[in-house]
Amino acid sequence: MQQNINNRICLLVDCLATGGAERTAANLSIEFYNLGFQVIIISLLDEVNYNYKGTLINLGKKRGGNKVIRNIAKGARLSSILKKQTPDCIIDFRMRNNLVREFLLYQFIFRNYVMIYRINSAKVDWHIPKGSFFKKVYSKSNVVAVSKSIEGALKTTLGFSNVSYIPNFFKKSQNTTFDRPSDVPEEYILAVGSLRNNIKQFDKLLDIYADSKLPEKEIALVVLGEGEDYESLQQQIADLNLKEKVLLLGRKEQIEGYVKRARFLVLSSALEGFPNVILESLSLGTPVVSFDCVSGPSEMIIDKENGLLVQNQDFDELRNAIDLMVEDTNLYLKCKANTDITLSAFSKEVVLQKWLEILQ
Repeated sequence: MQQNINNRICLLVDCLATGGAERTAANLSIEFYNLGFQVIIISLLDEVNYNYKGTLINLGKKRGGNKVIRNIAKGARLSSILKKQTPDCIIDFRMRNNLVREFLLYQFIFRNYVMIYRINSAKVDWHIPKGSFFKKVYSKSNVVAVSKSIEGALKTTLGFSNVSYIPNFFKKSQNTTFDRPSDVPEEYILAVGSLRNNIKQFDKLLDIYADSKLPEKEIALVVLGEGEDYESLQQQIADLNLKEKVLLLGRKEQIEGYVKRARFLVLSSALEGFPNVILESLSLGTPVVSFDCVSGPSEMIIDKENGLLVQNQDFDELRNAIDLMVEDTNLYLKCKANTDITLSAFSKEVVLQKWLEILQ
């Protein structure tokens, strides 16, 4: 790939922690930096856990005044920083669902820069504020959809013709073994995600796990993630008498060992954008059982080839699929042997080339 020594890229993020979009931004900062770009990362919140490269400017440090005053001051600092850094383009990974805030940011700051707006979720209005004003603004900007489903929705529903499809990429781990983490049992299935807003629907996953054949087969359910729903989920586990079978292990800095050693990954989300955890699981040789939700899973999973795709939001069928993956050994081994069949489209080289095409 050609280096771009003189190009200055600004990655604008809500934070560099907890979320898939934020992890993608952090990973891109490393790859852009390695390609010779000058990378500036501006984080609006003081949450930084992911590895990154480039210059990080953290606007999340709390200062005096109430929330409104702090936000006004943050906007002024953002404007000043961008004028000083003079980026050639800004790639915006943020949630952009506050119409008034986004209107002010555009009118007083962003309209002066080349903007690339990344759409990270099937819930498009989380990233494009409603109304004709923003439809016009985004139709004249560069818009990047993280999945083919989102790309299609932007073109058909909003009439956009300026949409590029650029999925997330995976890095193949150099470690091919991984020891079993000390805090998990010998046999378990795995779920990963934030324990907030109920997007991942872990409460319903607990119910179908309880009704599945896995508890009696001594196959545990391990959940990795943190959030305000932790206590209510722990109470649900107690009510279901599953304290010995379901483990909420919180957030882990490195999840590869948990994924690699799991029998399979299960995804019970109400909706997604492009769930990185599926890509990571398949790259580590661990098949996936997932709802065919909007959007992302069907782009990575081929039903009964490298995992199981379940009719969206049919929890009875999800339970049946979980049982099938345990009881049908031939199907399981086939899916496990084929986890790499869709991965070539999401290699680092393929995805970075797509980014370079729009950056140039």
